[in-house]
Amino acid sequence: MDSLNKSSYLPYYLQIKDILKERIMNKIYLPNMLIPSENELCDEFGVTRATIRNALNELKKEGLIYTAKGKGSIVSQPKIEQSLLKFYSFGREFTEHHEKTSSIILSKELIQVLPSIARKLNIETNAMIYEIVRIRIFDRMPLILETSYIPEEVAPGFLENNLEENSIYDLLEGKYGRKIVKAKEYIEPQVSNDYESKYLDIVYHSPVFYTERITLTHGERPIELRKSILRGDKFKFYTELY
Repeated sequence: MDSLNKSSYLPYYLQIKDILKERIMNKIYLPNMLIPSENELCDEFGVTRATIRNALNELKKEGLIYTAKGKGSIVSQPKIEQSLLKFYSFGREFTEHHEKTSSIILSKELIQVLPSIARKLNIETNAMIYEIVRIRIFDRMPLILETSYIPEEVAPGFLENNLEENSIYDLLEGKYGRKIVKAKEYIEPQVSNDYESKYLDIVYHSPVFYTERITLTHGERPIELRKSILRGDKFKFYTELY
């Protein structure tokens, strides 16, 4: 229904938000499409600009629209759905969109492991590990800020590989023979700090997901610890219940 229910307890701006959201979900408003201007929406619903702006702000919070200076409100690309029951790899999931995906290496170095990381990787506290910090990009938009820790003994000379274009998991399995058997992953909602906001091109204190994954090979041996910050406006997680 595209008209306001004046007897409803729901404020007008939330009713308008729901109507516009339904249009986006039903592809009346398509991704990258300009939605009607504030003035047009005021005329359509018979409300003030303040009410329309509140409705649009709610859509922005949900990541359904964004604003472009001098243009107006634009429908966002749909969120990336990530199953909680499936081993997820950005590099592998988007192989069919290879021309749209890329990685930027912010740093890569061989360092002595910190005690907190050594415990999670089940290695000695004097061991050397690779630390690789990357931004994962899709369609020219930064989506994930990712830090991987790999014990040196697991993959000697790992930093010599082309890490911008190759999946870390593909390299571990294909070149180093480290078959990935399973992973343990932890997910927490957070808000972005200055560093994360800068590299993900989001506003300070934006909603993000923090994920921590321990990747295991045969014998429950950890071969990678991965800490990731995912944009909350671009990802959603789901599961199936029986």
